[in-house]
Amino acid sequence: MKNLIYQYFIPYKSGEKPIWVDLGMNSAKKYADKINCEYMYYDKKYLNATLNVFESFRLIFDKTFDEYDNILLLDIDMLIRTEENIFDIEFEDIAMVHEYGARNRPPVPGASFDETFWRNYFYDLNRGVISYAKKYLNPNFVWKKSKLYPKDPMVIYNGGFQLWSKEGRLKARKLFKRNGHDHFKQITGKGETPYLNMMLIHHKFKVTELPIEWNKLNFQWKEDGDLGKITHYNDVVKNKMIEHGT
Repeated sequence: MKNLIYQYFIPYKSGEKPIWVDLGMNSAKKYADKINCEYMYYDKKYLNATLNVFESFRLIFDKTFDEYDNILLLDIDMLIRTEENIFDIEFEDIAMVHEYGARNRPPVPGASFDETFWRNYFYDLNRGVISYAKKYLNPNFVWKKSKLYPKDPMVIYNGGFQLWSKEGRLKARKLFKRNGHDHFKQITGKGETPYLNMMLIHHKFKVTELPIEWNKLNFQWKEDGDLGKITHYNDVVKNKMIEHGT
């Protein structure tokens, strides 16, 4: 099996690359060496998408990746703390991690995650994700629940960790419009995580859900102190990578 860990970071307009980018890259490189797989980092736009986060979908549309059996995409703001080989886990089209507890997470600058936020996030008639899906994909579209954390009302697979099989990537290439994410952003104002979730649900992808230890989000590890197997420094805690990575 030929496996790859892939990361990307599109530099700021100033050309600046923050120090935490190198920390995330070096962590993933060391992990790739430990589990004997290839590593690739990319810092240029491929899809020329409206949001840089949509560049993760390069794995779907760029045929040069077809030589790989499995690809793990990791956000660059992650530190890996395990020697367990992620590619030893059996999965089907794609494996992802649910954002457990997101419904009750603390606020961040610009967003307070209360009931009004989530109602608008999913159901706002103009910008809600489910409203978009019902209008443009299927009028009977129904969102799914987490398989591992069913007490959460709706699943949200975090887009910063995507473990794709070749079969899953080729299936997505066939079913995802190349610029569909840009239309989604134009209408809803949202990024790659809700778009990918919506498309995986709509097209009935076989999603293997992994425990949160494989993508421990900042509001999770700040709550319980457990940094998990892969620590994700999402939102506004990037500089914590400097402290935790030394």
